[in-house]
This record gives sequence, C-alpha cells and structure tokens, in this order.
Amino acid sequence: MAKDYAELINRINLRSNPDFYPRKVMFSENKLGSKLFKALSIDYSDVTKYVKQAMQGVAPEYTKNSKLAADQIEAHLKKSHGKEVHFERQGSVMTNTHILKDNDVDLVQITNKSSKIDHHRLKKALENPSQLTSVEITNLKKHSDDFRAYEGNQLSDLGLLRKKSEEILTSTYKEVDITKDNCIYVKVSSPKRDVDVVTATYYKGIDYMKTNRDYRRGIQIYNKKTDSIGEVDYPFWSIQRINERSILTSGRLKNMIRFLKNVKYDCENIDNKGSIRSFHINAICYNVNVNRYQYEHYLDLVSVLNDEITHILNDKAYRDKIMSVDGTESIFEVNCNKKLEELEFLRQEIDSILADLSNQNLLIG
Repeated sequence: MAKDYAELINRINLRSNPDFYPRKVMFSENKLGSKLFKALSIDYSDVTKYVKQAMQGVAPEYTKNSKLAADQIEAHLKKSHGKEVHFERQGSVMTNTHILKDNDVDLVQITNKSSKIDHHRLKKALENPSQLTSVEITNLKKHSDDFRAYEGNQLSDLGLLRKKSEEILTSTYKEVDITKDNCIYVKVSSPKRDVDVVTATYYKGIDYMKTNRDYRRGIQIYNKKTDSIGEVDYPFWSIQRINERSILTSGRLKNMIRFLKNVKYDCENIDNKGSIRSFHINAICYNVNVNRYQYEHYLDLVSVLNDEITHILNDKAYRDKIMSVDGTESIFEVNCNKKLEELEFLRQEIDSILADLSNQNLLIG
C-alpha cells in the first residue's frame, strides 16, 4: 500500500522548512549525462518529491540562525574567559546533516591550561622512525620536546570553568539548565535556538601529533556530577571526514544521511531516542563504498541504502567491521540486537518507498 507522501512531505516542511524557503536544485538534476536525462520525461510524483525533500534537509536560513545563537553565547563567555578557553562546534549542524530547523548546537569550550597526551604511542613512534615521514618525525619530536607536565589540577580547573560559565549564562539568559552532567543547556530567544555548552579538554593523540592538523585533536568532556573526564572523542575529525567525502560525491553522502534520518523520524515503529541514532546513521552511510554511489542520481541512492542495510542485516562479519566515522568504535558492538531490529524496520520503510517509485514508472537503480 502506497504511503501518504503528501502528508510526509508536509511533515518534512514543518520540521525543516516551515516558511517554505525555495529549495535548491539538487546535484544531478542539471548535470548533463545524468541518468535523469536518459528518460524523455519523468513524472515528479509525490513519492519522488518526498525522496528529494528528505535528502535536502533544513533550509540554510535556519541553519544560519543556529550558528548565530552559538556565536552569541561564545561572545558572552569570551568576555570572562579570555585566552584561557578555546571554542569549537560539534554536532550535525556542522555537517549540515540535521533535519530539524531547531536542532541544537554543541558549543565546546576547551581549556587552554592543560591537555592529555598519548605518551605511550608518541614514544613508540619515535623509537621506529623508519615507519614515519620526515615531516612526521619533525612534528613528533617537537611535541616530545615541548611537553611539560602540568603542575595544576586539571579536574579542578575544568570544574571552575564549568561553574564560572554557569554563572555567566544564568545572569545573561532567562532559560538556562545547569543540572545536566555534561553540558549547560541554554535557550536563546533571538534567534530562537537551543545551545548545549560543553566543557572539555583537548586530547593529543598520535595522529594529531604526526600531522598538527587541528581537526585531528580529540576532546574529553567534563562530567559535573562525577567530577571526571570522559573517554576520548574525535568530533572534529568526524566533521572533517563527512564534509570531505560529501564534496567528493557532490553532496550524495549527506543526502543519504538526511534521507535515513527523515525515514527514521517518520517510522512509527522506531523511537527517535532509540538504539539507532545520528551517530550510527552517519557511520552506516559513510561505510558505503564510494564507487557504489559517487555518480548516481538521487533516486538511485534509495536502492544503494536498501542494499547496504540488507547487507548489514544478513552478514555478521560485514557489520562487525563497520566503524564510527572517526574510526574508533565498532557501531554494532553494543546493543546489537536492538539496533538490528530498528534497521529491519528502516529496511521495510525503504522497501515500501522503492515499490512506490517502481509503481510510478520512475527511473531507479
């Protein structure tokens, strides 16, 4: 039975583009030689429009305001923190793969007083210089020579930074929640956006020290409740990899990510706070072989995703090799059965969309 695509399109517009800003032309609609032009005419039916809009995501005008809200909070914090803190952004807004106009932004305030460093791998790498390029050797030696043990108390510094930020933000904004373990929640009234302010320290891993690329730095987030720092995360490397691969594929990677997020959001059988989250959808789409979709028309991407999810469901050895975008975590290692259950629901939704595309005599893969 065909879905009510007019209703699904309306839902997408309400959550991502309620003011109906003009949608931009997608990557392959004006590309000579595209599969789109191999047919004399194509009926832009509701199912086609749904797939297209599910892949396009949030109107740029709304995303701009999300970033502006984070900028405003950063400006307030900078007045007090000065050079002691560096600010970064993380989250799906930074890759433009969010699907809600009011998706929150993570503003990360990172202490400049101290950082963690991977001494073990640094020492091991310098002991085996034949495995390194001359640039890598130079960079690693400088990190080794420049290292000085921090004489202060890192956790105390982070705790004070968090407390000071709470005081600044509660005195500036009406709606602030300081009870959360890992962040300060701020509701900005103009532009109307939610911003999470995260307190963290940098982590200098071996890949960062080899390259000195800022996006290879990791972070460890401060937990107010436990007065501790969490495991190392590499959000800026994930952002970089998604953005680079999306450029390589003329936006197709991000189109697939947004499509899966939208299908999941409207799937009645999946809780949007369930086991399959944005983190996992990013990894699943990033794992798809680029050669499989690099030059495909957007309708063909639906088949690409269907094939990939089917492969994951049916081949344990294959899915066990799927890593997070930053390459540090096996995404099906924890809570696998629940994730597979939700993926099966996603596959059923995509099967239905493919059937409706076929019934409309549209050109698909």
